[in-house]
Formats: sequence, structure tokens, C-alpha cells
Amino acid sequence: MNESSEQFSKLGFTKTFVLPALAIFLIPAVSLAFFWHAQASFDADMRQSILREIRADPQLGEQERADAIKFFTDNPVSTLIANDEVGSTFDATLAFNYATFRWMIRLSALSIVSSVAVLLFGGICVLLSMRSPTAQYVSLSAGWNVLRVFAALQTIAQGAMLVALSYWITALWFHVYIVKLIVVVAILALGAVAALVRAIFAPVNCDFNVEGAVLDQNASAELWNELRSICNKVGTVPPDQVVAGIDDNFFVTELPMTVGDKTYRGRTLYVSLALLKQLQGGEADAVLAHEMAHFSGNDTLYSKKTAPLLIRYHNYLQGLYDGGVSRPIFYFMLCFRGLFQLSMGRVSREREFRADRIAAETTSPSAMVGALLRISAYSKYRESIEKDLFDQERVLQTANVAQRIENGFPQFAASFLSDPSVGTVQSAHPFDTHPPLVQRLAAVGVELESRDARQLMATPGDGAWYQCIADAADLELQQWEAFEARFREFHEKSLPYRFLPETEHERAIVEEAFPEIRFEGADGLLIINHEKMTYDRWSQPLYFREVDSFTLHDKNRLQIVYHRDKTGSEWIDLAKFGAQRQAVVDAAVNYHARFATAAEHQKNRQKASHSAPAGAGHSDQAD
Repeated sequence: MNESSEQFSKLGFTKTFVLPALAIFLIPAVSLAFFWHAQASFDADMRQSILREIRADPQLGEQERADAIKFFTDNPVSTLIANDEVGSTFDATLAFNYATFRWMIRLSALSIVSSVAVLLFGGICVLLSMRSPTAQYVSLSAGWNVLRVFAALQTIAQGAMLVALSYWITALWFHVYIVKLIVVVAILALGAVAALVRAIFAPVNCDFNVEGAVLDQNASAELWNELRSICNKVGTVPPDQVVAGIDDNFFVTELPMTVGDKTYRGRTLYVSLALLKQLQGGEADAVLAHEMAHFSGNDTLYSKKTAPLLIRYHNYLQGLYDGGVSRPIFYFMLCFRGLFQLSMGRVSREREFRADRIAAETTSPSAMVGALLRISAYSKYRESIEKDLFDQERVLQTANVAQRIENGFPQFAASFLSDPSVGTVQSAHPFDTHPPLVQRLAAVGVELESRDARQLMATPGDGAWYQCIADAADLELQQWEAFEARFREFHEKSLPYRFLPETEHERAIVEEAFPEIRFEGADGLLIINHEKMTYDRWSQPLYFREVDSFTLHDKNRLQIVYHRDKTGSEWIDLAKFGAQRQAVVDAAVNYHARFATAAEHQKNRQKASHSAPAGAGHSDQAD
């Protein structure tokens, strides 16, 4: 990363996380300033009233009058009334008002001071968390426990400040109080507390669902024997289970993993059948040595321990966000979540470099380099295949993702290093972030542009490990068929949201998902189709391309703002449609949303076609 991009990254983080976090000081600062002013205003009024009485009291001698004037001038009522003995001589309402000012000032000041203290504490935790995985877990755990208590107390305190301000601002400055305002603010404050309570007791589920098959140790004995050999070299025990799937990555975890309808616990290794088929035997050795190195470094253990903390943190953030008035506290907590994420990213990358180094030492640097290059190339090629297929704007009879990859990957791999952006490629992973490819290669002593790297990519994989798995071809075929069926289904569901129909084929696709709907109302017929709304009470149809917004008034009147030559509006009296009133609203909004999505898609498509160079695009064609 160069200096300018690093500065931009820091600036972006500051704008996204740090500056919004400072909003936590807004309500306490306003409250402190206002109640200090309110107390000073009451003191000034009381001083003038008392001094008038003293000057008008005929029973006081000159010296007594002078002493009394000096005493009440030097000692404001707010100070005197705080003394229980003296305070009992004042009016109870006045004493209560002063007590409110006094406690709001204290609460505001305490809120500000505690925010600063937690800011420093959190910063120290983040710095310490960068030292090691152990320090990261301890810092995150300590930081989470302090932050959640702090956030809960701040939510209650700032809610109390808002309620007090909702009464006293109007009472002090305008000599009135608005009951509805106070009630609304109180409800919002209680709502924020309730949202936080729900978040505290939200369930923590760390289960991880994976598409794949658990490999039987007896049926795939050759694979397990090779794996145990690698574990002995790395210095760790073998995994409890191996799951074989078709995703474009390898990973290990100690989180509970659900495969099919069964949950597996302990150490799990996930291997990609699709990738194993493309790798050389030595390259697969390097990949699996890399994954076993994560076990030997207890990386998965710390991930297992931190996962529940992160889920609880996420639930807590959601509660603060949903609370509305607790949004400033949400941004404060989000800032620390962002800082911890930076720390976890740094430690995660250090883990990856360590695992790469162990894999290169256990096998060979060239095997590790070959594995990194081939996996990165495969992921990029598969992504391009799936994108090209998904971009097809007609129903796919077949997807054939696997077959397309099989046919085209060798040629793509041979030219992979010609892509100028190849160095920035990062391997996919469900839990951790990986360093860019160029950094990982440099860490094992190989330059991205070297002749050795190009030669490795020019040599096709032999699928040695793939052949060690019993029924690998059948397992892979079953998973690809299920994947491609889901792919086609999702693709077909997306098609109606892409077209502003220009052909009969496109119109048929849209109308199948969004057929014409007729609503019989007491004052006429309302017809809604994919492009317009027609209502007997209107002089002409209202096309969705003209519609700006829908607004529901009093639950019975739907206003539709549109723009033709100028801005106008039409109304639908929902009461005229009886039990169908909600169906009318849903249809109008959903059909318009479909049109807006399709219009945006077509706009982006036109931009892409104008910006693409001549001849650009993938060579594979849809079936």
C-alpha cells in the first residue's frame, strides 16, 4: 500500500467510524450546558427576589442588611438549597427543580467523563489486541464486558437527559410545557432501553451450515493416511472430520458445523473437490499443510472463543441502532467494533503468513506458490463463468458451471499472470481475511512475475488428492447438480426485475411473475400491471415511469406523486376496496418497485456496454 492510499484509508476510517462516534457527547454536552444555564437563571431570579425582600425589610439594621446582601450575593441559592438543613426552609417545588438541575448536571458531566475514560480504555484494548491471538481474545473479552455495561448505562442516562430536556427547554424559555412532547420522548427513551434488553438476551448461535459430504475414514483411507502424515510434519493432531464440497476454498474450524441434517463438533477440515481436481499433488500437500498449521497455532481455537463475543457484539449494536435515540451510542460502539476488526484483520494476516511459511517448509516453496496461484486463478475464473451465466437475460435450460470450468480453466490458468490486477487477488475464506496474492508469494520468496510462477501455471494439475477420495466423482456431480439447480432457480427469479419489456419473450417473463391484477372498488375498477395503473376515477393511466412516490395517509388514502410535464398527484380511497385495501397498497408498491429495479438495471447495463472495449466479454455462451 502506498502512502497516498494509506492516508486515504485512514481518512475514510475516521469519517466512517471516528467522527460519528463523537456524537455520544452531543446529548450530555447539550444537557450540561442547558441545565447549568437553567440553574444560573434560577439563581439570578432568586437572588434578585431575595435582595428585594432584604432591602424592603424595615426590621433589618444597616449592618444586618449589608451582611445579608453580601451573603446572598456570594452564595447562590443552588449552593444553599443543596444543604438539607437550609434546603428544608425553601419551597418544596423550588427544591425539587434545583435538585433536577443539580442531578442533570452531575449526570451529564459523569456521562462525558465516563465516555472519555471508556474511549481511552477501548483504545488501550485495541492496541494490546494486536500483540498476539491470546492478547486479542483477552482484550476483546475485557473490552466487550466494559463496553456493554457502559452502553447500557449511557442509554439510560441519555434517555433521562432527553426527557428532562423535553420538559425544561420549553418551561424555562417559553414558560410552557408540552405534555405530548414529554410523553413521546419518554416512550422513545423506554423503547431504546427495551431494544437493548432484547439484544442482551438474543440467542447466540455459532453453528455453521455447509454444503458437502463428510468423508468416511475407512472409505477414504488413502486420503486420511496422507493427511495424518502431513499433521505429523506440521506438529498437530488430525481433524475430527473432513468435509468435501465444491466451494472454491479450503478452511479449518472448531465451530459446530452442520452438514445436511447433522451437526459436527470438534476440529473440521473443509476440502474443495473442485479445487483438488485442478491441483498438483504437491500443491494439495501445501494447501493442507497450510490448513493444519492453523490447528497447530491454535488459530481455530481463538476463532471459536471470539465468535460468540462477536455475535453478542453484533446483537448489541443492532439493539442500539433499533433504539433510535440510542443511535449516538451505537456509533460509539461501532467505532470500537471497527477498530477491533482492524486488529483482527492484522492478526489474521499474520496467521496466514505463518501458515504459508510452515506449508512451504513442510512441502516446498514452489508447491505453495503453485497452490496459491492455481486456487486464485480458479476462483477468479469460476466467478467470471457464474457472472456471465447470471447476466444472460433469458431462462437457462442448463447452467453447466462445472463443465464450463473444466473446459476453459487450463487455458485461463496459463494466461492468469498476464492480468495486471492479479497481485491484488485475495483467496476466499468464510472466517478470515487473506493477504493479497503478491504479498503471500513474496513471503515465501517468489516474485509474481517470475518464470517459475509462469511455468507452474502452464502445467495442468494432476488431481492426485482427488483420486484419493472414494466416490469423489459422484460426490462432486451430486453437489454441482444441486448448485446449478439453485443457480438456475435464482437466475430465473431475477429475470422479471431486469426487463422493461421490448419483446414478446421479455413480456412473457415479466407478466408470469407480475400478472395483471384487478381490484373492484365501490367507486370503480383499479387495474395494475407491470407498467401502469388504471383507475376509473382517473382521467388517464398512471405509468410507473412517471411515479415519484407513494404515501399512505390515515391508513385509508394512498397518495401517488408523479411527474409528467409538472409534478402532480392522484389518490386512491382505500376504504372503497374494503378487505382488499392492503392488497391494493402491496400491489401498487411492489409493481412499482419491480419497474424501478428494472429501470436501474437497464441503465447500468447501458453504461457497462458503452464503457466496455470492443470485443470484451467472455467467450463462453449460454446454453
